[in-house]
Amino acid sequence: MLRIKSLRTENNFSQRALAERIGSSQKAVDYWEKEKSEPTAKFICALADCFGCSADYLLGREDDFGNVNVNSDLTERENLLLSVYRRLNENGKDHAVRFLEYLLSQEDFR
Repeated sequence: MLRIKSLRTENNFSQRALAERIGSSQKAVDYWEKEKSEPTAKFICALADCFGCSADYLLGREDDFGNVNVNSDLTERENLLLSVYRRLNENGKDHAVRFLEYLLSQEDFR
């Protein structure tokens, strides 16, 4: 998910003003915001420079704190499972993996 529109409005730019700043067209900015097309690497860099953010933040791969979000394709349940797993110590993580492997070995849980 690109953050172009939210960054543009936070910075009080019109689509046309943003396009002029990065050497693009207003129509291209509109298409990017509507996810009808994606900016090339050249424009991703220009947008990141314009907004003073990283390309990863612009692309929605990084949050405000610099943490990379690569689980955006996970379901809510998978994110919950990962969140719980991350709170376990190493011994607990080992037990969790063994338990899940046990469940996979049982016909009723596949």
